Amino acid sequence: MARIFHRCKQNPLLTAADLPFCAIAVLNPGAAEHDGQVVLLMRVEDAVGFSDIHVARSRNGVDGWEIEPEPLLKHGLEEWSYETWGCEDPRATWMEGEGCWYISYVAYSPMGPAVGFARTKDFASVERVSLLGATNDKDGVLLGRKFGDDYCVLHRPDAGGHEHIWSAYSSDLIRWGDPHRVIREGFGPSWDAMKVGAGPPPIETDKGWLLIYHGVKGYAGHFVYRLGVALLDKDAPHKVKALSRGCVFEPQAEYEVSGHTPNVVFPTGALLRGDELWMYYGAADQRIALATAKLDDLMQTLE
Repeated sequence: MARIFHRCKQNPLLTAADLPFCAIAVLNPGAAEHDGQVVLLMRVEDAVGFSDIHVARSRNGVDGWEIEPEPLLKHGLEEWSYETWGCEDPRATWMEGEGCWYISYVAYSPMGPAVGFARTKDFASVERVSLLGATNDKDGVLLGRKFGDDYCVLHRPDAGGHEHIWSAYSSDLIRWGDPHRVIREGFGPSWDAMKVGAGPPPIETDKGWLLIYHGVKGYAGHFVYRLGVALLDKDAPHKVKALSRGCVFEPQAEYEVSGHTPNVVFPTGALLRGDELWMYYGAADQRIALATAKLDDLMQTLE
C-alpha cells in the first residue's frame, strides 16, 4: 500500500485525559474552520456510557485546544426521544448559500441508531431539524450544496445485514426520497467485505465530489476498519465515477490498534487547507487523531 496519508507527530491529539470533566473516551470528530479557528465536534462518552457532542477549538488545528464543558448536542432531553441513549459521530457541512453549518449525527435510543440533522451558525448554539428516517441507520453526511432544489445525503442503513452506502434527496430536510445505492459492501476477502460507510462530508473538486469512506473486514472474530476513496459525479452524486483499487489507510499506530475497539480508524472530519487534506479521525474508539494527505495524491488512487 502506497503511503498516502501522514500521521501528525502530535497524535493522539485529544484523549479523555485532556477534557475538563470526567469521561472515558473522546472520538469521531466533525471538523470545521470558523472565526479563524479549527473547530472539532467531538463525541464524548461519559462514565456511564452515554455520548454527547462537545466543541473544541484550536488556532492551529493541532494543539492548544479549548474545550467547552457543556455539550452542544446533549442526549436524554425529554423532547428528543430518539436521542435517549446518545448523540454520536457528528459531521459538519457548510451549506453554500445558507450561511450556516449543518451537523449530521447518530441519534441513539432504545429504538436503535438513526441519522439526525441540526444546524448552527457559531457552534455556540444549535437548532435540531429532523431525522432522516427510521432507525438502524448511521454514517449520514450532507453534501455542501443543493442539486437543483434538493439537498443530498449519504447514509448507511442496515438492510438485513447488508450495509451499503446509499443516497437520498430532499427539498426540506424532512421528507426524503429518490434513493440510490452508491457504494456496495465488498465481496469475499476484500478489505470492505463486511460493510462500508461514508466518512467526512465529501470535498467538491473540479472533477467531482471526493469521498473518504471506511470499509470493514472480519478476521477470525474481530474487525479491522480501513479507508478507501471514491469520486462522485459533480451534479449527480449518487453516481460513482471512480474508486480506489484498495484501501489507502489502515490501523498501524499503537493508538489505533489498541483501545476500546482495536484496529479502528474512523474519519468524520476533513478540512481542505491549500492543496492538503486534513483528516480528523477516531482511533480505536477512544481517542482523536489527525492525518494529512496531498489532494493530488488522493486523486491518483482513483481508477
